[in-house]
Amino acid sequence: MYMHMATQLSDPRSSRVVVLVSPAEKRRIAANAEAADMSVSDFMRTAAERYSEPTPAEQALMRDLLAQLETANARTETAMNELEAARASAAAFDEEAYRAKVREELLARTDIDWNALSAMLAGGARQ
Repeated sequence: MYMHMATQLSDPRSSRVVVLVSPAEKRRIAANAEAADMSVSDFMRTAAERYSEPTPAEQALMRDLLAQLETANARTETAMNELEAARASAAAFDEEAYRAKVREELLARTDIDWNALSAMLAGGARQ
């Protein structure tokens, strides 16, 4: 709950500003005011007093940050697309077909003496 502090104002508050908000906005404003330990009126006055238009330097910085964010988002999108393609490729991988293809390619090689290799492996297994 907020604490009300009595203050002497040099210019008493006698003017009213009406701001229409949705019920959800009103709840958020009230929650923010409570979190700041302020009344809603004090919270709204403080927020309004603190508001200022960004300077040209701040605007330039925001444009630069926005450009960097857009570049990062584009790179992330590309990476996600590549990941999805890799996942699809992995899901479609047929291990048995791959093994059969490699076996066929190996058996077709003429630089390997399969009988000698088989005898060597059989002899090594006996030892």
